[in-house]
Amino acid sequence: MYIYRIAEMNIAVKARYEETYRYMADFLTDSGEYELLIEPTDEMIRYEAELGEEIHGDPGSPYICEAVAILRVICDYIIDKGGFFLHCSCLKYKEEAIVFTAPSGTGKSTHAALWRRHFGDEVTMINDDKPLVREKDGRFIIYGTPWNGKHGIGENTCAPVRAIVFLSQAPENHAAPINPVEAITLLLQQTVLPSDKAHLSKLLDMLGRMVETIPMIRLGCTISDEAVTTVYREIYG
Repeated sequence: MYIYRIAEMNIAVKARYEETYRYMADFLTDSGEYELLIEPTDEMIRYEAELGEEIHGDPGSPYICEAVAILRVICDYIIDKGGFFLHCSCLKYKEEAIVFTAPSGTGKSTHAALWRRHFGDEVTMINDDKPLVREKDGRFIIYGTPWNGKHGIGENTCAPVRAIVFLSQAPENHAAPINPVEAITLLLQQTVLPSDKAHLSKLLDMLGRMVETIPMIRLGCTISDEAVTTVYREIYG
């Protein structure tokens, strides 16, 4: 068993595969205390394999299925801790997080890479695929996790969210605010929905506060530096 510090939570994991421990190694903590113990079962791992086969045509390696099963437990647990999972690519710039979200294959990672190229060392990648968000003292903080995409781009760091950008591909670059109702609908498409009504209600309440306090922006973009400057102007004026 090893204990990991993820989104300000100490989580103990009893994995079946040594590769799972290596996958999560950057988040190890020396603390001997934990608030959640996860012991993936054969049934949990098999479920993730079947889901991967259904969605991607590939069940994935057993340890990846185990790692995803661990994340699924955390996604359910974190709701009661004022948090939720968000499928996105996010970076830290000026000590704040810029979040890019969209369906898979739209270009989240590509756009984040454009920011890294444009701003260089001013940008730190938090996570390129599966970070966690928590509401803390009236702000929403986004945290890196071990689940940082197929290229493993991310760090064990966090930052308050400055803006959430909903990406779409377009022949020309244009950015504009979107209304809170539309933003909630889009966010729900990029998170894990709780199975019980009480947790779903908590999630909807959090998303409601998020869209009222954080700029929500739709960006139609090309793969160019102009895409970066277009959304930058919308965020920072």
